[in-house]
Amino acid sequence: MSELLPLLARQPIFNRSMQVVAYELLCRSGSGNLASFTNGDSASSQVLLHTFTDLSLEKVVGKLKAYINFTRTLLITPPPFDRRQMVVEVLEDQVVDQALLTGLTQLRSEGYTIALDDFVLTEQTRPLLEYADIVKLDVLQLSEAELLDHIEHLKPLGLTLLAEKVETYEMLERCRALGFDLFQGYFLARPKILSGHKISESKQAVLQLLAALHDPDVSILRVEQLLSQDPVLSYKLLRLVNSAAFALPRTIESLRQAITLLGLDIIKNWVNLLAMANLGNKPTELSVAALTRARMCETLASAMQREARQDAFFTVGLLSTLDAFMDVPLDVLLGNLSLSPELSEALLRHQGHEGRILDIVEHYERGAWGAIDWSYLSSVGITASQLSQAYLEAIQWVSDTMDQIGIKL
Repeated sequence: MSELLPLLARQPIFNRSMQVVAYELLCRSGSGNLASFTNGDSASSQVLLHTFTDLSLEKVVGKLKAYINFTRTLLITPPPFDRRQMVVEVLEDQVVDQALLTGLTQLRSEGYTIALDDFVLTEQTRPLLEYADIVKLDVLQLSEAELLDHIEHLKPLGLTLLAEKVETYEMLERCRALGFDLFQGYFLARPKILSGHKISESKQAVLQLLAALHDPDVSILRVEQLLSQDPVLSYKLLRLVNSAAFALPRTIESLRQAITLLGLDIIKNWVNLLAMANLGNKPTELSVAALTRARMCETLASAMQREARQDAFFTVGLLSTLDAFMDVPLDVLLGNLSLSPELSEALLRHQGHEGRILDIVEHYERGAWGAIDWSYLSSVGITASQLSQAYLEAIQWVSDTMDQIGIKL
C-alpha cells in the first residue's frame, strides 16, 4: 500500500487595492493515482506539520497571512503553532454545538483570527458570528437577493467580508460595489474579454517582442536589438543572468554575451516573464503565479521517464498566463505569436505531454485533486510525492529568483 502524502496548494487573497494580503492553503491528501479525502483530520494535520515544520510558513506565504481549513477536531484541540500569521477557517459543514463554541472561545482567547468559510446565515450558524473576524461568502452559490441580505446583516457587525469564487472582472467590480473587503477566486486566470478594444501601446510593444522571440528564424542580433530598446528590461535581464539562479562562473556584461552563452531558448523564457511583468499595471502576484506555474511544469518535465525539452514545458507554463497580463483571450494572442503547432495545442487544448502537464499543474494550483490525471502521471513515472515537492520547490525558487532580480513580494 502506498503511503498517504500531503498535497499543498495556495490561492491568493486580495484587498480592494488588488494587493495580495494572504494565501489560503488548500489542505488535502493524495497518493498514487488517486486523491484521498477519507480522513480530513489526518490530511489537515499532515499539511499543517508540513507547512509549519518541514517547510516553514515563511517559505510558503512570506510575511502574509495563511488561511487554513480546520476540521472539528482541530477547532476543539488546536495545534500549538504560531497564530500571528494564521487565520483559522471554520468549514461550512461543522455541527454548531456547545463543544464547537467552547473551542472557538479558546481560539479567540489565544489570539487566533477566525474566518467562517462558505458562510450561509441560518439559525444554526448565527451563533458563529460572535466568534468571527472574517466571513467568506461564496458569490457563486448565493443568489443576488441572498447576497444582499447577507451583506445587510453582516456589515453592521463590523466583520471583514471576503468574496470567494470571484471568477471574472465583472464579478470583482460587482463585489467591490457591494462593499466586500477581500477577494478570492480565479479572476487573474480568467481575464475580462475586451472585444473590439485596442491593445495599449505598451502591451503592443511587449506582444511584438514576444512574437519576435518565438519566431524560429529570429537571429541573436535581432533579439539583442529588441532588448536594447528597453533599458529597464535589459538591466533586469543582465541582473538575472548574473544572479545565483544561473550560478555562472563569470560575470556577464552584455546582452549578446548573455544570449550567446545561455542560448535563445533560455533567454526567451526569461524575457517572456520580464516583459510581461514590465507592463506595470498588474499585481506582482500575477508574475509570481506565472513563474511558479512555469517552474513547476519544468520540474515535472525533468522527472518524467521520457525525453522531454524542459524549456518547452517552462514556455507553456509561462505563456498560459499571457491572457491575464494582456486582458485579451489567449487564442487571439497566440495568433500573433510564431509558436509551434505542438505548443499552441498544449496551451489551447492541453494536448501533448506539455499540455497534459499544464492541465495537471493548473488543477493542482486550484486544489482540484480529483481532476488531476493521476494515471497519466503514473505512466510517465511521476509520483504524488514528486508532484507535491515540485510545487513546494517552485514556490521557494520563485521567491529566491524574484528577490535576486529586485522584485519585492
